[in-house]
Amino acid sequence: LMKADLLGMANQTFPEASKVWQRLRRNSSALRSRTHEGVDEYIAALTNFFKSIVMRSINPGMVKAYQLARTSNSIAVTGKVHRPWRRMASNSRVNHELNVLGQMLRACNEWEKIRPYYFPLSVPNWSPRQILSETEEEELFRKVAGYPEAELAYCVAAITNNTTASGVELRCLKLENAYLRPAGEISEIYIPPEACKNDHRPRKIALNEVALWAIRKVYQRAIKLGCSEPEHYLFPFREKRGKYDPAKPATRWFLRCSWNHLRELSGFHQLRPHDLRHHAITRMLEKGVDGELVNAISGHVSQKMREFYSHQRTKVRYEAAQAIEPEYDIKKLMAEGRRQVRQERRNV
Repeated sequence: LMKADLLGMANQTFPEASKVWQRLRRNSSALRSRTHEGVDEYIAALTNFFKSIVMRSINPGMVKAYQLARTSNSIAVTGKVHRPWRRMASNSRVNHELNVLGQMLRACNEWEKIRPYYFPLSVPNWSPRQILSETEEEELFRKVAGYPEAELAYCVAAITNNTTASGVELRCLKLENAYLRPAGEISEIYIPPEACKNDHRPRKIALNEVALWAIRKVYQRAIKLGCSEPEHYLFPFREKRGKYDPAKPATRWFLRCSWNHLRELSGFHQLRPHDLRHHAITRMLEKGVDGELVNAISGHVSQKMREFYSHQRTKVRYEAAQAIEPEYDIKKLMAEGRRQVRQERRNV
Protein backbone atom coordinates (compact mmCIF):
# COMPACT_ATOMS: atom_id res chain seq x y z
CA LEU A 1 0.00 0.00 0.00
CA MET A 2 2.86 2.37 0.81
CA LYS A 3 4.52 1.60 -2.54
CA ALA A 4 1.24 2.22 -4.35
CA ASP A 5 0.88 5.58 -2.61
CA LEU A 6 4.38 6.62 -3.62
CA LEU A 7 3.95 5.59 -7.25
CA GLY A 8 0.61 7.38 -7.37
CA MET A 9 2.40 10.63 -6.52
CA ALA A 10 3.53 10.86 -10.17
CA ASN A 11 0.01 11.86 -11.24
CA GLN A 12 -0.51 14.35 -8.42
CA THR A 13 0.36 18.02 -8.19
CA PHE A 14 3.38 18.90 -6.09
CA PRO A 15 1.37 20.00 -2.98
CA GLU A 16 -0.71 16.79 -3.08
CA ALA A 17 2.36 14.59 -3.55
CA SER A 18 4.26 16.34 -0.76
CA LYS A 19 1.47 15.52 1.72
CA VAL A 20 1.58 11.83 0.77
CA TRP A 21 5.38 11.72 0.94
CA GLN A 22 5.58 13.49 4.30
CA ARG A 23 2.81 11.36 5.81
CA LEU A 24 4.72 8.19 4.98
CA ARG A 25 8.01 9.65 6.25
CA ARG A 26 6.48 10.63 9.58
CA ASN A 27 5.68 6.97 10.19
CA SER A 28 9.41 6.24 10.27
CA SER A 29 10.97 6.04 13.73
CA ALA A 30 14.43 6.62 12.20
CA LEU A 31 13.71 10.31 11.50
CA ARG A 32 13.70 12.91 14.26
CA SER A 33 11.21 15.78 14.59
CA ARG A 34 13.97 18.28 13.74
CA THR A 35 14.38 16.56 10.36
CA HIS A 36 10.68 16.95 9.61
CA GLU A 37 10.78 20.64 10.61
CA GLY A 38 13.55 21.33 8.11
CA VAL A 39 11.86 19.36 5.32
CA ASP A 40 8.58 21.20 5.94
CA GLU A 41 10.41 24.49 5.32
CA TYR A 42 11.97 23.19 2.09
CA ILE A 43 8.59 21.93 0.83
CA ALA A 44 6.97 25.29 1.59
CA ALA A 45 9.61 27.02 -0.55
CA LEU A 46 9.22 24.49 -3.38
CA THR A 47 5.43 24.84 -3.30
CA ASN A 48 5.69 28.54 -4.19
CA PHE A 49 7.16 27.48 -7.55
CA PHE A 50 5.75 24.02 -8.31
CA LYS A 51 2.30 24.53 -6.73
CA SER A 52 0.16 23.59 -9.77
CA ILE A 53 2.62 21.31 -11.58
CA VAL A 54 2.04 17.54 -11.76
CA MET A 55 5.06 15.56 -10.56
CA ARG A 56 5.29 13.61 -13.84
CA SER A 57 5.56 16.91 -15.75
CA ILE A 58 8.61 18.25 -13.88
CA ASN A 59 11.60 18.40 -16.22
CA PRO A 60 15.25 19.56 -16.08
CA GLY A 61 14.32 22.98 -17.46
CA MET A 62 11.95 23.59 -14.55
CA VAL A 63 14.63 22.59 -12.05
CA LYS A 64 17.08 25.04 -13.64
CA ALA A 65 14.41 27.75 -13.66
CA TYR A 66 13.83 27.11 -9.94
CA GLN A 67 17.54 27.63 -9.24
CA LEU A 68 17.52 30.97 -11.05
CA ALA A 69 14.24 32.14 -9.51
CA ARG A 70 15.09 31.08 -5.96
CA THR A 71 18.53 32.68 -5.88
CA SER A 72 17.14 35.97 -7.24
CA ASN A 73 13.69 35.76 -5.59
CA SER A 74 11.98 36.77 -8.81
CA ILE A 75 9.69 35.11 -11.33
CA ALA A 76 8.60 36.96 -14.47
CA VAL A 77 4.99 36.16 -15.46
CA THR A 78 3.26 38.00 -18.34
CA GLY A 79 5.62 40.92 -18.05
CA LYS A 80 5.31 41.25 -14.26
CA VAL A 81 8.00 40.30 -11.75
CA HIS A 82 6.73 38.35 -8.75
CA ARG A 83 8.68 37.73 -5.56
CA PRO A 84 7.14 34.59 -4.04
CA TRP A 85 9.68 34.17 -1.23
CA ARG A 86 10.57 36.47 1.64
CA ARG A 87 14.20 36.77 0.54
CA MET A 88 16.77 35.37 -1.85
CA ALA A 89 18.19 31.96 -0.93
CA SER A 90 21.82 30.91 -0.78
CA ASN A 91 23.17 28.25 -3.13
CA SER A 92 23.38 25.79 -0.25
CA ARG A 93 19.74 26.39 0.68
CA VAL A 94 18.59 25.87 -2.92
CA ASN A 95 20.56 22.62 -3.13
CA HIS A 96 18.87 21.36 0.04
CA GLU A 97 15.43 22.23 -1.32
CA LEU A 98 16.06 20.50 -4.63
CA ASN A 99 17.44 17.51 -2.79
CA VAL A 100 14.00 17.13 -1.21
CA LEU A 101 12.38 17.45 -4.64
CA GLY A 102 14.78 14.78 -5.91
CA GLN A 103 13.79 12.41 -3.09
CA MET A 104 10.12 12.89 -3.93
CA LEU A 105 10.71 12.28 -7.65
CA ARG A 106 12.85 9.24 -6.85
CA ALA A 107 10.02 7.84 -4.71
CA CYS A 108 7.63 7.91 -7.68
CA ASN A 109 10.23 6.76 -10.26
CA GLU A 110 10.45 10.14 -12.03
CA TRP A 111 13.98 11.19 -11.07
CA GLU A 112 16.06 9.27 -13.63
CA LYS A 113 14.89 11.44 -16.52
CA ILE A 114 16.16 14.54 -14.67
CA ARG A 115 19.27 13.26 -12.89
CA PRO A 116 21.71 13.42 -15.87
CA TYR A 117 20.82 17.09 -16.44
CA TYR A 118 20.74 18.31 -12.83
CA PHE A 119 23.78 20.21 -11.56
CA PRO A 120 23.73 21.49 -7.95
CA LEU A 121 24.79 25.08 -7.44
CA SER A 122 28.38 25.58 -6.33
CA VAL A 123 28.90 26.11 -2.61
CA PRO A 124 32.11 27.56 -1.13
CA ASN A 125 34.17 25.24 1.03
CA TRP A 126 33.16 25.49 4.68
CA SER A 127 35.53 27.15 7.08
CA PRO A 128 34.99 27.84 10.79
CA ARG A 129 33.88 31.35 11.70
CA GLN A 130 36.29 33.57 13.56
CA ILE A 131 35.89 33.06 17.30
CA LEU A 132 35.94 35.83 19.85
CA SER A 133 39.14 36.73 21.64
CA GLU A 134 39.04 36.80 25.46
CA THR A 135 38.79 40.60 25.33
CA GLU A 136 35.94 40.48 22.81
CA GLU A 137 34.12 37.84 24.84
CA GLU A 138 34.24 39.98 27.98
CA GLU A 139 33.22 43.04 25.94
CA LEU A 140 30.20 41.16 24.60
CA PHE A 141 28.90 40.22 28.04
CA ARG A 142 29.83 43.57 29.63
CA LYS A 143 28.02 45.73 27.05
CA VAL A 144 24.78 43.73 27.12
CA ALA A 145 24.57 43.11 30.87
CA GLY A 146 21.48 44.59 32.51
CA TYR A 147 19.33 45.25 29.43
CA PRO A 148 16.01 43.40 29.99
CA GLU A 149 15.20 43.27 26.26
CA ALA A 150 18.34 41.19 25.68
CA GLU A 151 18.33 39.18 28.92
CA LEU A 152 17.03 35.95 27.35
CA ALA A 153 19.72 36.03 24.65
CA TYR A 154 22.28 36.96 27.31
CA CYS A 155 21.46 33.85 29.36
CA VAL A 156 21.38 31.54 26.34
CA ALA A 157 24.72 32.97 25.17
CA ALA A 158 26.23 32.32 28.60
CA ILE A 159 24.91 28.73 28.61
CA THR A 160 26.17 27.90 25.11
CA ASN A 161 29.49 29.61 25.77
CA ASN A 162 30.06 27.43 28.84
CA THR A 163 28.48 24.10 27.85
CA THR A 164 28.63 23.82 23.98
CA ALA A 165 24.83 23.21 24.02
CA SER A 166 23.36 24.88 20.92
CA GLY A 167 20.14 26.90 20.86
CA VAL A 168 18.22 24.13 19.11
CA GLU A 169 19.30 21.68 21.81
CA LEU A 170 18.41 24.08 24.60
CA ARG A 171 14.90 24.79 23.37
CA CYS A 172 14.05 21.08 23.65
CA LEU A 173 15.20 20.84 27.27
CA LYS A 174 12.56 20.03 29.85
CA LEU A 175 12.61 20.96 33.53
CA GLU A 176 13.47 17.35 34.34
CA ASN A 177 16.61 17.65 32.18
CA ALA A 178 18.12 20.26 34.51
CA TYR A 179 19.81 18.72 37.54
CA LEU A 180 20.28 21.74 39.82
CA ARG A 181 21.95 20.40 42.93
CA PRO A 182 22.84 22.08 46.27
CA ALA A 183 26.05 24.06 46.70
CA GLY A 184 29.07 21.79 46.86
CA GLU A 185 27.58 19.28 44.43
CA ILE A 186 27.98 19.29 40.64
CA SER A 187 24.92 20.40 38.68
CA GLU A 188 24.29 19.13 35.14
CA ILE A 189 21.96 19.36 32.18
CA TYR A 190 20.98 16.42 30.01
CA ILE A 191 20.55 16.93 26.25
CA PRO A 192 17.82 14.38 25.38
CA PRO A 193 17.67 12.43 22.08
CA GLU A 194 14.72 14.44 20.74
CA ALA A 195 16.83 17.61 20.96
CA CYS A 196 19.62 16.15 18.82
CA LYS A 197 20.15 15.70 15.12
CA ASN A 198 21.92 12.34 15.48
CA ASP A 199 22.50 9.52 17.95
CA HIS A 200 25.88 10.87 19.06
CA ARG A 201 24.62 14.12 20.54
CA PRO A 202 22.50 13.07 23.61
CA ARG A 203 24.75 13.74 26.61
CA LYS A 204 25.12 15.08 30.12
CA ILE A 205 27.05 18.31 30.56
CA ALA A 206 28.45 19.50 33.87
CA LEU A 207 27.72 23.14 34.67
CA ASN A 208 30.42 25.55 35.76
CA GLU A 209 29.40 28.53 37.91
CA VAL A 210 28.49 30.77 34.95
CA ALA A 211 26.41 28.10 33.22
CA LEU A 212 24.68 27.22 36.50
CA TRP A 213 23.82 30.89 37.09
CA ALA A 214 22.34 31.20 33.58
CA ILE A 215 20.40 27.92 33.82
CA ARG A 216 18.91 29.05 37.14
CA LYS A 217 17.83 32.32 35.49
CA VAL A 218 16.01 30.61 32.60
CA TYR A 219 14.56 28.03 35.03
CA GLN A 220 13.05 30.85 37.11
CA ARG A 221 11.75 32.42 33.88
CA ALA A 222 10.08 29.12 32.91
CA ILE A 223 8.34 28.92 36.31
CA LYS A 224 7.01 32.47 35.86
CA LEU A 225 5.67 31.51 32.42
CA GLY A 226 3.62 28.65 33.87
CA CYS A 227 6.00 25.69 33.71
CA SER A 228 5.50 23.51 36.80
CA GLU A 229 5.70 19.85 35.79
CA PRO A 230 8.93 17.91 35.09
CA GLU A 231 7.85 17.32 31.48
CA HIS A 232 7.30 21.05 30.84
CA TYR A 233 9.84 22.79 28.63
CA LEU A 234 12.55 25.09 29.93
CA PHE A 235 11.78 27.41 26.99
CA PRO A 236 7.99 27.05 26.47
CA PHE A 237 6.09 27.79 23.28
CA ARG A 238 4.82 31.37 22.96
CA GLU A 239 1.22 31.34 21.71
CA LYS A 240 0.82 35.10 21.82
CA ARG A 241 2.03 38.05 23.85
CA GLY A 242 1.99 37.05 27.52
CA LYS A 243 0.63 33.53 26.91
CA TYR A 244 2.77 30.39 26.78
CA ASP A 245 2.13 26.67 26.39
CA PRO A 246 4.51 24.80 28.75
CA ALA A 247 3.79 21.46 27.05
CA LYS A 248 5.33 22.59 23.75
CA PRO A 249 8.93 23.61 23.03
CA ALA A 250 9.73 27.09 21.78
CA THR A 251 9.96 27.57 18.03
CA ARG A 252 13.28 27.70 16.19
CA TRP A 253 13.00 31.49 16.21
CA PHE A 254 12.28 31.95 19.92
CA LEU A 255 15.54 33.84 20.42
CA ARG A 256 15.46 36.05 17.32
CA CYS A 257 14.13 39.30 18.83
CA SER A 258 16.26 39.12 21.98
CA TRP A 259 19.34 38.12 19.97
CA ASN A 260 18.90 41.09 17.64
CA HIS A 261 18.94 43.36 20.71
CA LEU A 262 22.10 41.61 21.92
CA ARG A 263 23.76 42.25 18.55
CA GLU A 264 22.83 45.91 18.51
CA LEU A 265 23.88 46.55 22.10
CA SER A 266 27.19 44.69 21.81
CA GLY A 267 28.17 45.83 18.31
CA PHE A 268 28.82 42.21 17.23
CA HIS A 269 26.37 42.39 14.34
CA GLN A 270 27.48 39.14 12.67
CA LEU A 271 27.42 37.01 15.82
CA ARG A 272 25.12 34.00 15.68
CA PRO A 273 24.02 31.88 18.67
CA HIS A 274 25.71 28.79 17.20
CA ASP A 275 29.05 30.65 16.96
CA LEU A 276 29.38 30.44 20.73
CA ARG A 277 29.24 26.64 20.57
CA HIS A 278 32.25 26.69 18.24
CA HIS A 279 33.84 29.26 20.54
CA ALA A 280 33.43 27.02 23.61
CA ILE A 281 34.86 23.96 21.85
CA THR A 282 37.87 25.93 20.63
CA ARG A 283 38.57 27.35 24.08
CA MET A 284 38.46 23.92 25.70
CA LEU A 285 41.05 22.68 23.21
CA GLU A 286 43.19 25.78 23.77
CA LYS A 287 43.04 25.19 27.55
CA GLY A 288 44.48 21.71 27.05
CA VAL A 289 41.34 19.64 27.57
CA ASP A 290 41.79 16.24 25.92
CA GLY A 291 40.35 16.23 22.39
CA GLU A 292 38.35 13.04 22.93
CA LEU A 293 36.82 14.46 26.10
CA VAL A 294 35.90 17.61 24.17
CA ASN A 295 34.13 15.40 21.63
CA ALA A 296 32.21 13.65 24.40
CA ILE A 297 31.11 16.94 25.96
CA SER A 298 30.14 18.60 22.68
CA GLY A 299 28.52 15.51 21.15
CA HIS A 300 31.00 15.04 18.29
CA VAL A 301 31.69 11.39 19.02
CA SER A 302 31.39 8.04 17.29
CA GLN A 303 29.32 5.26 18.81
CA LYS A 304 32.47 3.58 20.12
CA MET A 305 33.78 6.78 21.76
CA ARG A 306 30.36 7.56 23.22
CA GLU A 307 30.28 4.16 24.92
CA PHE A 308 33.79 4.75 26.25
CA TYR A 309 33.05 8.17 27.70
CA SER A 310 29.70 7.19 29.14
CA HIS A 311 31.74 5.65 31.98
CA GLN A 312 33.68 8.82 32.73
CA ARG A 313 33.03 10.30 36.16
CA THR A 314 30.94 13.44 36.54
CA LYS A 315 33.92 15.12 38.20
CA VAL A 316 35.95 14.82 34.98
CA ARG A 317 33.20 16.55 33.00
CA TYR A 318 32.98 19.25 35.66
CA GLU A 319 36.75 19.88 35.47
CA ALA A 320 36.42 20.25 31.69
CA ALA A 321 33.59 22.77 32.19
CA GLN A 322 35.71 24.69 34.70
CA ALA A 323 38.48 24.98 32.12
CA ILE A 324 36.32 27.25 29.96
CA GLU A 325 34.86 29.31 32.79
CA PRO A 326 35.86 32.95 32.16
CA GLU A 327 37.90 34.93 34.67
CA TYR A 328 35.45 37.83 34.71
CA ASP A 329 32.37 37.67 36.98
CA ILE A 330 29.32 37.49 34.74
CA LYS A 331 26.92 37.90 37.68
CA LYS A 332 28.72 41.09 38.69
CA LEU A 333 28.52 42.36 35.10
CA MET A 334 24.76 41.77 35.08
CA ALA A 335 24.26 43.61 38.38
CA GLU A 336 26.42 46.55 37.26
CA GLY A 337 24.70 46.63 33.89
CA ARG A 338 21.24 46.76 35.46
CA ARG A 339 22.24 49.69 37.65
CA GLN A 340 23.70 51.49 34.66
CA VAL A 341 20.63 50.89 32.48
CA ARG A 342 18.29 52.11 35.24
CA GLN A 343 20.40 55.21 35.69
CA GLU A 344 20.48 55.91 31.94
CA ARG A 345 16.72 55.55 31.66
CA ARG A 346 16.06 57.74 34.71
CA ASN A 347 18.24 60.42 33.15
CA VAL A 348 16.21 60.26 29.94
